[in-house]
Amino acid sequence: MDDQSLFWDSLSTNFYTGIPLGNGRLGVLIYKENDKALRFDVGRSDVTDTRPHYPDSMFTEQLISRPRLPIGKFVLNTRGTILSSRIKLDIFQAQAGGAITTSAGKIFLIAFVPTGEQVISVRLSGTGGEKDVSWKWVPEKSVTPRLTNGRVKPETYNYVYNPDPIVKDTVGYGLCRQSLLNGGGYTTVWKQQDSTLTIAVGYGPTPEDGSTKQAFAQLENFRKKKLSDVLNTHRKWWSEYFKKSFVAVPDARMQRYYWLELYNLASATRKGEPMVDLMGPWFTCNTPWPAIWWNLNTQLSYSSIFVTNHLETGRSLFDKLNSSVNTLINNVPPEWRNDAAAIGRITGYDLVAPLNQHDLRAGRFEPGNLTWMLFYYHRYFLYSQDTTELVRYIYPLLKRSVNYLVHLLKPGGDGKLHLVKSHSPEYADAEDAHYSLSALRWGLRTLIETDSMLDRHDNDRNNWNYILNRLADYHVNETGYMIGYDVALTSSHRHFSHLMMIYPYRETDPDDPSSKALMEKSIRHWLSMPSALAGYSYTGSASMYAYLREGDSAVKQLDRYLDRHAEVNGLYREAGPCFETPHSWVTAFAEMLLQSHKGVVSVFPATPSAWADLSFADLRAEGAFLVDAVRAKGVTAMIRVKSEKGGPCIIETDIPVADVSGAGDISSYFGRTRISIETKPGEEIVIRNKQSAKAEPGPVAFKRYGETYFGLNRFNNYSNDQKFNW
Repeated sequence: MDDQSLFWDSLSTNFYTGIPLGNGRLGVLIYKENDKALRFDVGRSDVTDTRPHYPDSMFTEQLISRPRLPIGKFVLNTRGTILSSRIKLDIFQAQAGGAITTSAGKIFLIAFVPTGEQVISVRLSGTGGEKDVSWKWVPEKSVTPRLTNGRVKPETYNYVYNPDPIVKDTVGYGLCRQSLLNGGGYTTVWKQQDSTLTIAVGYGPTPEDGSTKQAFAQLENFRKKKLSDVLNTHRKWWSEYFKKSFVAVPDARMQRYYWLELYNLASATRKGEPMVDLMGPWFTCNTPWPAIWWNLNTQLSYSSIFVTNHLETGRSLFDKLNSSVNTLINNVPPEWRNDAAAIGRITGYDLVAPLNQHDLRAGRFEPGNLTWMLFYYHRYFLYSQDTTELVRYIYPLLKRSVNYLVHLLKPGGDGKLHLVKSHSPEYADAEDAHYSLSALRWGLRTLIETDSMLDRHDNDRNNWNYILNRLADYHVNETGYMIGYDVALTSSHRHFSHLMMIYPYRETDPDDPSSKALMEKSIRHWLSMPSALAGYSYTGSASMYAYLREGDSAVKQLDRYLDRHAEVNGLYREAGPCFETPHSWVTAFAEMLLQSHKGVVSVFPATPSAWADLSFADLRAEGAFLVDAVRAKGVTAMIRVKSEKGGPCIIETDIPVADVSGAGDISSYFGRTRISIETKPGEEIVIRNKQSAKAEPGPVAFKRYGETYFGLNRFNNYSNDQKFNW
């Protein structure tokens, strides 16, 4: 893991080159203010405005009423001009440290955002002319970035600004109090003692917010503890987090990006902390997206938690959904609230986003959003086998989201049931828009399968079967899948909204020749018009190619993403920060190594031909199975299956039938070997290739170097010998 560290031999004024630190709620980004100043941007994910909603303009109104709000920054003014740096971000310990050289001397820096605390801690010391370092607090004006970014003018919403922040010193502490116009507020409190600056941010959305008391309590709670105890707790948490799974591939750049994004995910959100929006805890005013998006962004942000064995990270999202069921119900028209729920495109943390099937202005109506979100919540059950969660939360909310789509069906002259006109995200309105049609088809099948598995005999089951059998088919022309009825894909389209029956829903069969041909044709046509393609176009297509077992095509798309979109600190931008795409990249990368679907666990299903040696340990599969595997000299050498809950498992591998050594019934399936095993809870089963030496997961030799370090490391000249101690 030390080899996955990031290095900065220089600093820039670019947000996307900053050094990110976070604990799931509170974060700091370190970069350069100018040639004689460093800036430490302070962020807290749940600091949002509290203005009332205006239902008549709910489409983007949440970006004004309940947006993320800026807090401020600490600026460290240097005596000399900043010349260079030698800073290391140790992601395994979630700590940054190093030296900054100026024309007047050096500044030594160590910073972290400790797990279990709600503070930011920065230790500085200087030499020469930089011996006496001084901080300056610069509060940001409490206004939605939607205005400061220039997307809209204040008069559009008759915007009244929040009061100006109040900054003062109080008994050795610095304090910045920001009241909000509609009640509530947030307070930043800091203490500089010796060479250490400690920062806390309190927030309260109600008139009696208590944010000042909260911030002081957080600061004092941290200061009462031994630093060694705080560090031990912090490092233990991060060590256990990373050790939940292991991946080693011969491509150094991809391997480092994979570990970096796991770091960024846990820095941005985790169990018990706010769900992640488009920024995470690293705030910038230079964004038009200060909210939560539900037609791709949230889904992809959490898509990587399953295969990588980080289900616990998803609790920040799933717990938010469970606590917001009444809001999701109130997002649908009153006449449907007895059995339906939904969510529109944009919300704040309150999840208020009503949908109106009659309002088609500017692509406002996207009825498939919540069902797509529940696809991932249902995956939580598939990968954990937590039946209690399924019965209590997932099944009832999935049923409501499907019912909402059912309310939108109408009979056609062809004897089929059709969806009313709705928006296919990022493209056009269409009847039977595949974005929502595929969500409905998956949702109906999943409800039927779940009802059967639980033996519930749901009163609606016959109706689900009836609808599924009469549901409109996907619309196809000579180029492949269309957007929906009578709407073809004729121009560049960054969203894969029309192809979701391929991925993520996997309603199509890559082993059926005609189905596979249609999938390949549709993907080729989509990618043949590249002008509007974005980062998640490449990661989405990589996932599709991995599903088709086309590893060389999948890795090509992931490389294209890294070449065109990967920022040096692992963040991603489209006009402003967009958290989701790097984690969609991780999902596609991991699914080249392990996939599971409908009881079949496929090991190395889409590895590129150039990856002869690779291994992984404790990747997670459906059925609550943890899997280890090793590939050596282009041949799968070993597979280990660890069963958490017991039950049947089918392992699919490229080990020839005659060469399999291990338990289970063995058969051939489309040129691959399938091994059926019945497991007991806690049991481990090892399958080996008779033709290969015994092997265990571990690091593999890199076959590709080049610019593989992340961080702003222009010269790639680090030997990784830096050690930093508090």
